Amino acid sequence: MSRVVAAAALVPALLLAAVAAWAQGPSQPKLLCERGPFSTRAFGGTQWQIYGCNDNRSVAIVTAPGNPAIPFYFLLAWVNGVYTVSGEGTGRRDLTAKAYNDLIKLNRQQIDALVSETLKRN
Repeated sequence: MSRVVAAAALVPALLLAAVAAWAQGPSQPKLLCERGPFSTRAFGGTQWQIYGCNDNRSVAIVTAPGNPAIPFYFLLAWVNGVYTVSGEGTGRRDLTAKAYNDLIKLNRQQIDALVSETLKRN
C-alpha cells in the first residue's frame, strides 16, 4: 500500500476520534461525522470530501485521496447558534491555510446546503 493511500485510509478513523474528543464536554453529546463521503469539493485549490455529522447541523471536510494536504480535516460545527470552523491534522500547512481561508468565507446558506446534501443521502 502506498504511503498516500495508507494516509488516506487513516483520515476517516482519525477524523471520528478527533471530532468525538472535540465535542465531548460535560453537557455536550458526542459529535460523530461518519456519514459519507457525499461529494468532493475544491477548497483552497485542493480536493476535500464532505461528511455529515450526527447532530444534523455540522459537517466535516476531509482531505480527499490524492490531496497533498493529507491528513487533515476541518469541522464546520454548529455551536450555540453559529457555525465555527476548526481544523486538525499534519497536512501541508500552506494548503490547509488556503482551504481554511475559503471555508471561513462560506455564508450560512452555503453551509446549510452542504448539511442538506448529507441529510438527503442518510
